[in-house]
Amino acid sequence: MTASASNNNTPASKPHRLISTSQILPHGHLDYVHDISFDYYGRRFATASGDRTVRVWDLNSDGTWQIGDFGGSTGTGGGSGKANEWVAARGAVRRVCWSHPEFGQLLATAGADHSVVIWEEREGNFKSLATPDENINNNAAMAGGTNTASGDTSSSSSSRWVQKATLSDARRAVTTVEFAPRHLGLRLATGSADGVVRIYEALDTMNLNHWKLDGVIEAGVEDVADATEAVVVGRQSMTIGGDNQHSSYENMGVSSLSWCTGRFEPPTLCVGCSSGRASVYRYDDGARSWVEAIRLPNHATANGVPRGVLDVAWAPNVGRSYHLIATCGKDHRLKVHRVKRGRGGKGEGGAQTAALVYEGTEDLDRSEVWRCQWNLTGTVLASSGDCGVVKLWKSDFHGKFKCISEIVGDTTGMAAASAVRQR
Repeated sequence: MTASASNNNTPASKPHRLISTSQILPHGHLDYVHDISFDYYGRRFATASGDRTVRVWDLNSDGTWQIGDFGGSTGTGGGSGKANEWVAARGAVRRVCWSHPEFGQLLATAGADHSVVIWEEREGNFKSLATPDENINNNAAMAGGTNTASGDTSSSSSSRWVQKATLSDARRAVTTVEFAPRHLGLRLATGSADGVVRIYEALDTMNLNHWKLDGVIEAGVEDVADATEAVVVGRQSMTIGGDNQHSSYENMGVSSLSWCTGRFEPPTLCVGCSSGRASVYRYDDGARSWVEAIRLPNHATANGVPRGVLDVAWAPNVGRSYHLIATCGKDHRLKVHRVKRGRGGKGEGGAQTAALVYEGTEDLDRSEVWRCQWNLTGTVLASSGDCGVVKLWKSDFHGKFKCISEIVGDTTGMAAASAVRQR
């Protein structure tokens, strides 16, 4: 497939509709792919699936994406002998993210088994969980020497990803995970369905087996308590009245988070919750804790019924005097919030501290949007949903965002699935 130019007769108000040049990859997962994450240079990406596995893909010199085999060869299939494919959790893997390459090739996976696992890519003989089950017995005699954090004794002489640590403080499924910007050190923020954001820090970047719980943000604990009570009441009403309402404990608590990458800002996070609330939290040196700096407008229906936040993305700040934060939710709205620095109170020693001031929100799209992400300069916002189209948004001279292009993916499978549903 090749990129096609737009029709000159197309009105200027309509975005260019492009057919992307793409490579169709047989991902080989046995369940839904929940997350895809590119590394810092964009030459590798990892996929996380409900089948408990993670796969790492590499970009070849000819522009194709492939997974490495055992023994050093490469291939595009999804066979059991892939060095860059392994079981990463005891349940579904919800999210995966890369660290900055300054700290090495590190991956963090968030699973439904209430844990976050840190993985490191290493060469040579070592013990690793990144070994298919059918090869464990055959490769056990070739064990190298580094034990995994979980104490697993399986091994492989050719596996490249080794488990370094398991962070299991969450009381429910971990829904999101993201490494901090490089200038904040080797830190990691996790959000879980219990409504708590936990920030971890590596005690020694040369020894990744030990991580310290450095901070806790109770972003959605009250929402989880209210939702839990509603679920219990709903199930009681189903038992008594025989109503067919669907109630569950899923999709509670923290749903997404994003770090502020500004080098002149204190550690700052934007957290989205299943209650529809999105808030900005900053680390206060005086109180030595995380405090809520700004509460952004909720995602809710026209009648005010809260709807969950699906994704948040903090735009990289390159020369701007303000920050941009994108959020999308189950209310079928994509929003961009504008926040600028203002004068705060006086901190220790009488020094003036900087505060964040909310300026406004712009609604961009009212279609179903599941994920959103900024480019490296924070000037273009990409959004995607179930329609098979990736929309690119950019602000004009008046500061208003407009859809500048639509990238149409392969919708053959979607059309077939839609036809099956209609039958």
